[in-house]
Amino acid sequence: MTRRRLLLAAPLLALLAACASAPPAAPPSDTAIPAAWRSPLPHGGSTAALSAWWQAFEDPQLARLVERAQAQSPTLAQAAAHRRQAEAGAAQARAALLPELSVNAQAQRGRNLGGVPGISTQGSAQFNASWEIDLFGGQRAAAAAESAQATAATADWHAARVSLAADVASAYVQLRLAQAREESAELDLRFAEQIAGWARQQQTAGLLSATDAAILNTERAIASANRSQWRAEAQIALQTLALLCGERAEALAADLAPPAVATEGLELRRSQPRAPAFGVGALPAQLLAQRPDLAAAHQRWLATAHQQRSVEAQRWPQLSLAALAGETRLRVGGGSSNASLWAFGPSLSLPLFDGGLRAARSQGAEAAAEEAAAALQAQWQTAVAEVEESLQRVTAGAEREREVDAVRREWEGIARRTGAQAQAGLQSGTQRNATFRNALAAYDAVLSVRAEQSLAWIRLYRSLGGGWNSDALANTSAPNTASAR
Repeated sequence: MTRRRLLLAAPLLALLAACASAPPAAPPSDTAIPAAWRSPLPHGGSTAALSAWWQAFEDPQLARLVERAQAQSPTLAQAAAHRRQAEAGAAQARAALLPELSVNAQAQRGRNLGGVPGISTQGSAQFNASWEIDLFGGQRAAAAAESAQATAATADWHAARVSLAADVASAYVQLRLAQAREESAELDLRFAEQIAGWARQQQTAGLLSATDAAILNTERAIASANRSQWRAEAQIALQTLALLCGERAEALAADLAPPAVATEGLELRRSQPRAPAFGVGALPAQLLAQRPDLAAAHQRWLATAHQQRSVEAQRWPQLSLAALAGETRLRVGGGSSNASLWAFGPSLSLPLFDGGLRAARSQGAEAAAEEAAAALQAQWQTAVAEVEESLQRVTAGAEREREVDAVRREWEGIARRTGAQAQAGLQSGTQRNATFRNALAAYDAVLSVRAEQSLAWIRLYRSLGGGWNSDALANTSAPNTASAR
């Protein structure tokens, strides 16, 4: 009797010993990230708040394009579908923690059913219940891993939104730059043609050499090529915007058509989106916490840590409970008989030998967790470097814009005085046209620098995971700031 009791108690003792074992160790502390990384996603996931940042560019068309792209982009729809898939996977993993219940019913009529002679009718109904008891937290860890993957997919979706907004803004800046440069090239070609026409007349009269006339005609050809180039660049930027917004280029062309080029004089009508007017004295380091890619990397690291615990739990005994209850009814001729059944009991599985399969799985899960931790640290370092680079570009762009803007104003003044002198007969039309061309060259430099400055702000928006607002700056403590050097 004593030996029998010991044999019956052996599985229970093994189970209790396994339960008393410590759970798998957490990942090393050096892979952890600051608590600030767990802050909410940019602007709380609000599309309206996301597009509101673009109001600082003082170009209503830009904000509307961002909103249209957010609503219609197929790329964003793909990220949203992936997010829903991940959330469904997390729901499935949570459902595995609960008991499974099912009811089966069956009815048959025939001859010699179940070995009963003659024609008979058989019917049965059965209720089944099963539950795998999560003794060592393996299923809970698996559910936590799926939940972290779903959170990472949500962060990826928001990263797609931020990237889409930045891409739309960049394409819009490139479109307005190309349209403005096309206007400048059109005016420059007009003045170059007038100068080339004057040169042909002077050559015919013997007052200008063929070489000088050819040089002036070459400058006219270069001006014509520049106009064709910027006209093509405008069409390319328009096609890019149409692709990002999920619309036809013809529809966008009507909305984004620039003003017509002036028929005479040096009047410039086309504008560009200007970079925000507020300065960046300091940026809170916590703003990096709103980067969706950092949030996604963090969640994927957590998922691998939970998955590692889940794999480790598979090396210990597994206990499950099962129960069933049912009734079977047999009817033959005018008589019938009923039979009921029920069963309940536990099932214990003890892994003894698997050729190293579970150990290999554990090693693979540990390596995956280390890889995710390294990826998280690399992503953090990349984020810091990208913000630093963006700040440098913003600062340098502001300095360049001041310099070229001063040159532009100087040449505009010279052009105005030259135009007045030409009307008064103090200068020839050729001298006026040459001066106008120099002024346009200075204006082209301003257009390029303004576009570069706007693109630098867009890069800063992207590198900070969706920009920032004054509230974010006010609510951040002063010691945790990254100066805009």
